[in-house]
Amino acid sequence: MSEPLPIPVLTGDLVTLRPHRESDAEGVLERAVDPLSRRFTTVPLEYTREMAVDYVTEFTAPSPDQICWAVEVDGRYAASIDLRILAVDAGAGSLGFATHQDFRGRGVMSESVRMVVAHAFGELAFRTVRWEAHAGNWGSAKAVWRAGFPVPTFVPDLLVERGRLLDGWMSTLHAPAPTAPVATWDEVVAALTR
Repeated sequence: MSEPLPIPVLTGDLVTLRPHRESDAEGVLERAVDPLSRRFTTVPLEYTREMAVDYVTEFTAPSPDQICWAVEVDGRYAASIDLRILAVDAGAGSLGFATHQDFRGRGVMSESVRMVVAHAFGELAFRTVRWEAHAGNWGSAKAVWRAGFPVPTFVPDLLVERGRLLDGWMSTLHAPAPTAPVATWDEVVAALTR
């Protein structure tokens, strides 16, 4: 078995990325029961405080398969972001994140995405980072667009959630990567509006 990947503390202008703590459980629970989180993530619909504690103490612990950070803003839990290993030999990972409703629309996740991508392409020597989301998840699309991801592609039946296939959006970033938008937001909207 491979060694667990370390979860380094990364500091930006708005956010600090750090390992999760048990004190994050309340924020994780609030995020998980939010209607947008339920709509656009695979979080269980009957999410409990015990699940949130398990998430911050077990699921997000160091692993050879992923690095999962808590996003902190002004001392508060604001989000979770993870980088999952897709193929070690290919230097490829998959980016996932969920933002607490109190911190949406403030640039928190855009900065977090830039920091995780920089870590992936720098410290981990990845060559590719992929992002996927439900079709219609404009908040997620805007976060990766601001961080330099190319205009996403619409993919029918991309995601499996709660026993059904759902249409999704996907974008892949290759190193060396831009850190600012490579297209206008209007171009992104035009490409994804079907």
